[in-house]
Amino acid sequence: MEPKKILILSHKPPYPKLDGGSIAIAQVLEALLEQGHQVTFICMETDKHPSENTFKHKNLSYKSVYVDTRVKVFGALKNLFSKRSYILSRFDQNVFDKELRTILQSNSFDTVIFESLFTSSYLATVSELSTAKKIYRSHNVEYLIWEAQRDHSTNRFLKNYLRQQARRLKKEEMKFWNSIESIASISCSDSAHITKYCSATINTLNLYIENRHLEQTDSASKIDFFHLGAMDWLPNQEAIYWLLNEVWPELQKAENSAEIHIAGRGMPKNLISRKQSGYFNHQEVLNALEFISKHKVMLVPLFSGSGIRVKIIEGMAMEKCIISTSIGVEGIPCIDKKNILIANTKEEFIEAMKFCIQNPDQVNEIGKEAKKCALENFSKEVLTDQLKKLL
Repeated sequence: MEPKKILILSHKPPYPKLDGGSIAIAQVLEALLEQGHQVTFICMETDKHPSENTFKHKNLSYKSVYVDTRVKVFGALKNLFSKRSYILSRFDQNVFDKELRTILQSNSFDTVIFESLFTSSYLATVSELSTAKKIYRSHNVEYLIWEAQRDHSTNRFLKNYLRQQARRLKKEEMKFWNSIESIASISCSDSAHITKYCSATINTLNLYIENRHLEQTDSASKIDFFHLGAMDWLPNQEAIYWLLNEVWPELQKAENSAEIHIAGRGMPKNLISRKQSGYFNHQEVLNALEFISKHKVMLVPLFSGSGIRVKIIEGMAMEKCIISTSIGVEGIPCIDKKNILIANTKEEFIEAMKFCIQNPDQVNEIGKEAKKCALENFSKEVLTDQLKKLL
């Protein structure tokens, strides 16, 4: 393949690799550079996601633009009288559009990649100033996440607000799907869903296991449980509150020495100060992979979400036994009781956790099978081939 000039628009920096989104963005960027392409990368950076680009390459031009995308009460209320989704409108920033225009007016590109739906506001600018092929890298089916948040909300005002926002978001997301030439979805399940609603060419472009995952060894000395994830993401908050309120007290009655360890950035204050038997909150850890290595069984009680759970793939690569809901493992070709444990109810979670405590040898065996699954389905070679077909 002849080297191409590629422009990537991103709603967050790829570095540091703090969450699944940044890892997904960084992996595509690095793979394109390895293939010899010339890449111009422009991203938004915020107080929540500051840019720390320590990755240098002769074919990379990197630009980060500070924007304020914080959720503000006045802005959210004002949006009630708008037709736009507040979720997306926060990322429509004049300062970013100005920098993007400067880049497009000074360069010609073969391909423009939009990383996530939160860059969709800039399609008009790209179309005005470039004839490049336009590819949308879909990280999630965003409106499905907000519909689930709406369904799970018990606050009447919030439920009505989320209903309005989810409806607007769905309309804007589907419009973007049908305005783009090609879509690269992060999971097969998302690809199948998007196909129902648009005629664009749709491919799957997922993630791969990095060497840093394989270099870690299991240092857990006992069967304990852990959760690691961005705790400023609503589905993760919902998952942990459910786990601690509904599941953990019942498990403790049967297994009073059981331990659960929670970590992640953006940890809510009430989870940090929470006092509960066997519960340990580590807040944001310096080394996520080291944290995973030290604990035995990963818990992913996710009831809303889309895309693919990077932490599950990382855990599988590190031979961890994982207990997850069916939603949590969407896009991952795993098999219940072979290389993962699936639990969708309070009772199923309790039984799966009891099983792990009482059967440490089988926990180890499930972990070994998980690693095989991860290596077979999430190799760098797979992503490289997917990229070549996409471009």
